Amino acid sequence: MNKFFFLLLGASLLAACGTPAPESDHDHNHGSEASASLADGLYAITKVAPKVTWSAEKLTGDGHQGTLAVSGGKFKVANGQIQDGVVNFDMTQIAVTDLTGEEKASLEGHLRSGDFFNVETHPTAVLTVNGIEDNTLSASLDMNGVKVEYSIPVSISQTDVPGDQQGIAVTGKFNMDRTKHNITYHSQTFDDKLDWFIKDDVTVGFAVMGVPVQ
Repeated sequence: MNKFFFLLLGASLLAACGTPAPESDHDHNHGSEASASLADGLYAITKVAPKVTWSAEKLTGDGHQGTLAVSGGKFKVANGQIQDGVVNFDMTQIAVTDLTGEEKASLEGHLRSGDFFNVETHPTAVLTVNGIEDNTLSASLDMNGVKVEYSIPVSISQTDVPGDQQGIAVTGKFNMDRTKHNITYHSQTFDDKLDWFIKDDVTVGFAVMGVPVQ
C-alpha cells in the first residue's frame, strides 16, 4: 500500500522559500493580464469550483496528486491592484485524487495525521495576501502551526460572473518546501538513512475567483 504523502498547501495554496515551478507557454502570457487595472472594491472568493491542487513525488519518481479545500476568503483592490486579502483552507478535507477505495482513504488519513498536517491540532490553514508587484503575489501561509513567506507568480484578470458583474480570476503555480512547515516525514534533508524519501518541494497550483461584495 502506498505510504508516502505530500503537501499542499495546501492550501492552500499556496513560495519565497521555494523555487517557482517551470512555466508553460500559457504562463508567459500572464504579464498583460496581471498588470491590467482592476475595478476597485472588496471581493469575496466564490465557493463555486475554486481549485487548489498539490502534486509531490518520491526521489524515485513515483508520486501522488490531490486537492485542498478552500473554505472562504476575500481580498481588496485599490488603485487597480490587489492590496491585501486572506484565503482560508479546511485542512480536514485534504484529498487524494489519483487513488480510490481503501488506498485513497489510507493516504488521506495519513496526510491528516501528525506525520503531516496534524489536522486535529491545526484544522485550518490561512494564506494572508500582502499585495502584488510585477506579476508576483506576496503572501504568507500559516499552515501546520508555522507561518512562511511566499512569493508566487500569478495571472490576474477580470472575468464575467452571474448578475452582470465583473469578477477577478487569479491563477498560478509554484513549488513549496514542505519542511519549512515542519512537515519532515521521510525527508532526506532530515534523515538520510531511510530506504526511500519524499521530495521536499511540492508543486501547488490554484485557480480561484473573487466576486464583488455589495
